[in-house]
Amino acid sequence: MDLAICVRNLTARQVVELGHFAADCGYGEIFIPDGSTGGQTDSAGRLTGRDPWTSFAALFSGTEAVRGTLGVAATPMYHRLILPVMASSLHEMSGGRFSLGLGVSHPEQTARFGVPFPGSPVEYMRSWVRDLAARSASGMAYGGGWKVLVAALGPRMVELGAREADGLILNWLTPEAAAASVRTAREVAPPGSTPRVVLYLRLFSRDAALADVGAYDSLINYHRNFVAQGLLTPEQIALGTTLPRDDLGAARARLEEYREAGLDAVCVYPAGFDSEDRRALELING
Repeated sequence: MDLAICVRNLTARQVVELGHFAADCGYGEIFIPDGSTGGQTDSAGRLTGRDPWTSFAALFSGTEAVRGTLGVAATPMYHRLILPVMASSLHEMSGGRFSLGLGVSHPEQTARFGVPFPGSPVEYMRSWVRDLAARSASGMAYGGGWKVLVAALGPRMVELGAREADGLILNWLTPEAAAASVRTAREVAPPGSTPRVVLYLRLFSRDAALADVGAYDSLINYHRNFVAQGLLTPEQIALGTTLPRDDLGAARARLEEYREAGLDAVCVYPAGFDSEDRRALELING
C-alpha cells in the first residue's frame, strides 16, 4: 500500500515545500483538493480556498519526481472542453506526473453557484468519465495519458469508477467499509484491469476531527454515507474514520487495519502543515 499526502488551502510556495517534504519522508504523491470551487467563506464573509491548478504548476516546476493528483474536480463547475486542456497542460509540464480526480459535487455546493445538481449522478459521471478517458487516450494534441479517478461514496459510483475509470478516490470510511469498496472494485473491474483504489484518511487532533466531521455531516450525501456505516454521532464518525494525531501509536495501528483492507494507497490528510503535522507525517510513515 502506497502512502500519499493531502493538505488543503496551502499557498503555492507551501505546496512546493510539501512536495520536497513528501519525497524526503517516503511519500510519492500529493493530492490537492479543488479549493477554487468550494464557495466557502470565513467568519468575515471573505472567500477562502485556493486554486489547485496554480498549486500543481508550482509543484511540478519545483520538484522532479513527486506525483500530483487533483482530488477532486467538481465536474458541474467545469466545461468538457476546458477540463481536459487543463489536465493535459499539467501532465505535459510535469513529464507525466499528473492524475485527474473527478466528482459529481454535492447539491449544497452546486446551489452556491446557481448550478443544477445532476438528476442522475451516476449516469452524469459515466458520461464525463467516458469523455475524459477518450480525450486522455487520443483526443488531445499534447499532454495526453493522464489517469482518471472517480470520487465515490456509494456502491454504484464505486462500480462506475472500477469499470470505466482508472480507479477510485474514497473518503470518510472505516476499515471495514474500505475493504467492502475494494472487494466491489475488484469484482466488477474488466478482465485484466486493476483499478487503483485510494482512500483519504485524516490525521487530525480530536477537536479538528470533530470540526471537520460537522462540516461534512451537514452534506446530505456524506450524512447518508455515515449512517450506512452505522456511524451516528460525531464522536463515532471521528473515531471510526480518522487517525488520531494525538496518539501516533494508535494511529499506526489503525493504519495497518486500512492496509489489510486491500487499498492501493492511503492519502494521509492532516489538518494543516505546521510543525506538529509534519512530525506526525514523518512518524506515521517511519
